[in-house]
Amino acid sequence: MIPGSSRTACVAVAAAVGLAACGFAVASAHAASPVVLRGTVTKVVDGDTIKFQSRGFESTMRLIGIDTPETKRPGYPVQCGGPAASAEAARLLPVGTAIRVESDPSQDARDKYNRFLGYVYAGNAGGARGSVNYRLVRTGFAKTYVYGAIPFRYAGAFLGAEIRAKKSRIGVWGPPCNGDTTKPQYGGGASSGAGAGSAAGAASGRCDPNYSGACIPSPPPDLDCSDITARRFRVVGTDIHRFDSDGDGIACEGARR
Repeated sequence: MIPGSSRTACVAVAAAVGLAACGFAVASAHAASPVVLRGTVTKVVDGDTIKFQSRGFESTMRLIGIDTPETKRPGYPVQCGGPAASAEAARLLPVGTAIRVESDPSQDARDKYNRFLGYVYAGNAGGARGSVNYRLVRTGFAKTYVYGAIPFRYAGAFLGAEIRAKKSRIGVWGPPCNGDTTKPQYGGGASSGAGAGSAAGAASGRCDPNYSGACIPSPPPDLDCSDITARRFRVVGTDIHRFDSDGDGIACEGARR
C-alpha cells in the first residue's frame, strides 16, 4: 500500500499530467477487445465483490480499479467504512438486477482466485462514469486501486473522482475514517465477516428485531454464521439471515470456524 501522503501527491499529479508521472507503466494502445457478459446479480459479497449469473453459470466478480475496506478477511477486524461500502454496493446492485460486465483489455480478465475482473453496469450505462466502480469512488465508498503499476483503462477518471470525494470529505474521506480505512470499524477485535455480532450491530445502530440475545445488523449485507461472533441467540421473528439451519429457534449453534 502506498503511504497516504505519497499516494495523495501521486494521485494529484496523475490526474493533472498523466499516469506516467507516478511511475505507472503505459498500457498498450493495441489491446484486445474486452470480454462482455450479461447476467443478473445473485449476491453482493462486499463493497468491491459481487456474484452474478450469466449463461447458466454463477461467477464471482471483483470490481476492477477500486478497493473498499475489508469486511470478510479471516482473522482481521472489519475495517472502517467497510459495512457502509457493502451497503452502498447492495443499494446500487440489488439481487436480481440485470447487469453488463466488461473486462479491461489492459488487465487480466481473471485474478489468481479466478474472479472475473471488470466494470459492472446497470441498465444502459457505459463508459467510466457509468460504471458502478466509478460511482463507488465518486461517492467516497471506495478508493482507486491500480494493480502492478499498470493503469487500467479509466484510471484517470477514477483518480479525478477520488480527488473530488476527498476534497468534499465524503464517505471514507470524512469522519470517522478520515481516509484511514485500515483502522477497525468497531473498535478492534478480529472478525471474518461484515458484522461481528453484538458490537457490530450496536455500532451500526441497526440491531435487527428478528433476533434476541445478540445485536445482529439488519441486511444488507446478508450474513452467515461464519461472519459474526455471536452464538446460540434466539430467532424471534423471521430468520432473514437464515442463521437457524435446523429450525429450532436457536441461531448459530455450532462453534465458530
